[in-house]
Amino acid sequence: MQLKQSQVLWLILAVSLLARVAAAIAVDWHVEKQGRRFLIEGDANGYWELGQKIAAGETYAIHTPPRYVLRTPGFPLLLAVPIRLFGDRVLPATIMLAGVGTGCVWLTYLLGRRVTSETTALFAASVVAVAPLHVGNSVLILSETWFAFWMLIAMLIFQRLPGTWQANADSKAGISDDERNSLPGGCAIAFAAGLATGCGVLVRPGWILWPGVAALLLLAFGTGPFFRRILLAAILGCGCFVALTPWAWRNYEVTGHWVMTSLWSGPSLYDGLHSEATGASDMQFFDDEKLPLKMSEYEVNETYKARAWQFARENPGRAIELGLLKAGRYLSLSPNAAGFSSGLFYLICLAVSLVSGVFMAIGIWVQRKTLGICVFLLAPFLQFLLVHMVFIGSVRYRLPVEFPLAILVGAGMESMKNRIMRAEDFCEDGHGKSG
Repeated sequence: MQLKQSQVLWLILAVSLLARVAAAIAVDWHVEKQGRRFLIEGDANGYWELGQKIAAGETYAIHTPPRYVLRTPGFPLLLAVPIRLFGDRVLPATIMLAGVGTGCVWLTYLLGRRVTSETTALFAASVVAVAPLHVGNSVLILSETWFAFWMLIAMLIFQRLPGTWQANADSKAGISDDERNSLPGGCAIAFAAGLATGCGVLVRPGWILWPGVAALLLLAFGTGPFFRRILLAAILGCGCFVALTPWAWRNYEVTGHWVMTSLWSGPSLYDGLHSEATGASDMQFFDDEKLPLKMSEYEVNETYKARAWQFARENPGRAIELGLLKAGRYLSLSPNAAGFSSGLFYLICLAVSLVSGVFMAIGIWVQRKTLGICVFLLAPFLQFLLVHMVFIGSVRYRLPVEFPLAILVGAGMESMKNRIMRAEDFCEDGHGKSG
C-alpha cells in the first residue's frame, strides 16, 4: 500500500523524534557512567548555570567576578523551562531538545515545500531526520539546535515578503496577488521576519549579519520597485533591532554600555587571531591572564578585540592562513571535536557527508535556473563560513545552516529519482515494443 505524502511526513517526524529521544537517553547514560554531566563540557556548563539562574529568579551572571553579558539569553531561557519543571536533571532538557530538533525537521519540510516541491521537501526532511550528526547534536546542551529553529522561522517569514523571487511560492503559502503586492502587508511580514531574526541573534550572535544578507538578497533577486525592496529590507532590520533592544537596555543598566549581543566576542575573536592560534578553540590564555580581576567585563572584551585586530594587521599572512584552517574545520566532512574524530561514528558521518555532498551538487545544478532560490538556501551557510573564518572553525557551527542546504540535497535526490523512473519506463516501453 502506497503512503500518502502527509503520512510520509508524519512517519519522518516520528522517526526523527524517536531517534533523538533514543540519543538523549544514550548520551545521559554515557555521561553518567563517565561521572560527568555533559558530553561536551565548557559551553554546556555555562549555559546550564545561566538557565539555573533564570529558573531561580537570580541575577543573570556567572563566574567570579560576575560576568553579566557573557552569553546572550536565548538558549538559557529555553533551558530554564525544564529546570524549573524538573529540577537540576539534564535528561528532561535533552528530551525537550529532541522535540526542538524534530521541529527543525518539520520547518525544513515547510521551507522546502515553499521554494521547491513537495517531494523535494520530504527528501530534505528525511535527510536531516536521520543524519547522525543532527540526531546527536540535537540532544546536547548546546545552542545550535535552538538557533536552527529560529533561523528557519526567519527564513520562512522572509520568503513570504512581496518581491521575493518565486511567484508560485506565494500561492503555496496561501498568499493572494493582492496581499503579495500590498505594501502594508509586506511591511508587517518584513517586521515579523526581523523579530524572528532578532530571536535567533539572542541564541547565536553571529546571526546578526542576516538583516544585511537579506537586504542583498532582496536587491539582487527580488522583483518589484527598488524603493519597496529597500523599505522592506530596512523594516526587517528595524524588527531585529526591536527584538534586541530589551537585552541591550538591560546590558546598559549593568555595564554602562549598549551591548546588542554579548561581551564574549572579544575573547572569542582573540581565540582565533593570536600568535598561538591554530584554528581550533583553546581559551587557556583567558584563564592564565585573569584579566577580569583587573578590569571591567566591557574593558576585557575591548582589550582582547583590540589585540586580535592588531595581530591581524601586523601578521596578515598568518591571519589568512588561520582563516583557511578555520574554513577547513568548518567544512570538514566529519566531526573534529575531541573524541569524535575517529572510529565507526566518524566513518558513518564521513559517508553521509560525501553522499549528501554529491546530491547537493546535483540539486544546485537542477535548481540553477532559479538562482535566487539557490543563493537563498546557501546564504546562511556562506554567512557563517565567513564569520567562523574570523573567529573559530568547527563542524558544530555548520550544523544549523545544513537544514536549508538539505533542501538542495532533496532536490538532487528528487532529480535522481525522476531519472530512474524515466529509465524504468523506457526499459518497459522498449521491452514491450521488442516483444
